[in-house]
Amino acid sequence: MLIRQTVLYLPAQLLGPLAQLAAIVLWTHWLDPNEFGLFTLALATQEAVYLLFLAFWSYFLLRFLPGADTATRERMDAIESWVFFANGALQAATLLVLLRYVWHEWPDATVLLTLFVFTFTRSYCTHLAERAKVANAIGVYTALQSVGPLGGLIIGWIWASSMSNGPAQIGPTQVLAAYAIAQTLSLVFAVPSLRLKLHLRRPDAALLRRICLYGLPLAVSGVLAWVPGNGIRFVVEHGKGIAAVGLFSVGWTLGQRACAFAAMLVTAAAFPIALRLEADGEKHRALEQLALNGALLCAILLPTATGLILLADPLSRLAVSSPYVATTLSILPIATLAGLVKNLRSHFANQPFLLAQKTGWTLAIDAMETGLFLIGAAIGLRTMGLAGAAWGAFAAVLIGALVSFVIAVRKLDMPVPVAHLLRIVLATAAMAATLSLLPPLSGWPTLIGAVLLGGTVYAATLALCYRGHLGKLRGSLNPTS
Repeated sequence: MLIRQTVLYLPAQLLGPLAQLAAIVLWTHWLDPNEFGLFTLALATQEAVYLLFLAFWSYFLLRFLPGADTATRERMDAIESWVFFANGALQAATLLVLLRYVWHEWPDATVLLTLFVFTFTRSYCTHLAERAKVANAIGVYTALQSVGPLGGLIIGWIWASSMSNGPAQIGPTQVLAAYAIAQTLSLVFAVPSLRLKLHLRRPDAALLRRICLYGLPLAVSGVLAWVPGNGIRFVVEHGKGIAAVGLFSVGWTLGQRACAFAAMLVTAAAFPIALRLEADGEKHRALEQLALNGALLCAILLPTATGLILLADPLSRLAVSSPYVATTLSILPIATLAGLVKNLRSHFANQPFLLAQKTGWTLAIDAMETGLFLIGAAIGLRTMGLAGAAWGAFAAVLIGALVSFVIAVRKLDMPVPVAHLLRIVLATAAMAATLSLLPPLSGWPTLIGAVLLGGTVYAATLALCYRGHLGKLRGSLNPTS
């Protein structure tokens, strides 16, 4: 079931993240470091706003909507109406304050409106994608995940190409506007399909307390987890300025998004299966499913991160605009390690906490991680520059992940898929050894060839390790199995 559902969700997990990765590279050729810094700060701000004001509701629906009866769903609809309206007002107020901080002056109406529409539509694409996942509406989920990133890139490219003075004249406001247009189009398609029932009536107090007890700790945890991954840009801005943010963000974003992309290939369908098992009273099988989900995550994430680190030098020199190359070479490997650890914690170690409704534990670990990050990034930035800030963030997420895994295994009885992990590590090591023996790579054909070679060695080694399981895998892809 897990493999088949993962294949069905694969288009959504491929198109959007690939477009985001391509955008990071392309915008370095069209935006100078100062403009690119503003663009990435806007992206980081949107993610923080979503986590602050809407994520708690997304988390609650993902966990409890599948098992809700008709009466409970009606009470959820009433609360969702208030959440939607309050979220818009809170997003506008927060953006105004943050823009005042970054620009050091009040932004004009055009900038504020563009950022608000971009933030509002991106937040609701994320939220409604979770709703579509719960409803198993794979087509709607695919549209919400893909149209914004892909359409925004296409619209932005057309906009840049049509500038009278050339693509270099496009600015961060126009880039964000392109994404806002694409995200709006995806919402126009998705909202009627999801059949939302919005009505402003008095919310149920008992359900509201339940939502707060479950969702708010997760939302706060999300904001705290956001700090090492995205808040680091604001630390860099405070210490080095906007242009330094632009230089830093290329390598940091590529490493983080590449690992997130690899993780999302296999995580969209995973957790709902464990939820259904838990709802049927099969807690032990649900935990075993989480362990299997984690093994599948490692099977895609470990080789991706290893390959990116080994090929960081030729990739940076070929893909990134020349002003960004030197900084990207120093930041990309660290960012990849941090992204690897962050996704292992988020999509593996944290899952038993959600299943057991121990969101307070997640909050405590995230608070510890954030404190360590603020100390490590500040010291690293002062002593080692931009690379030091990246190492400080990595150290924080590593400690947080280790603590999460220990608690998940010892306190929540999550099994450790040792046999699967050993096979995956062996296949990854074979791939790394192969790539390490290659001569220096000097062009796109050789780089692509190296990627294909590494992937072939990894897949062949893994297939050899799982030679007795391949028949079962073919059967799992059969819809009637």
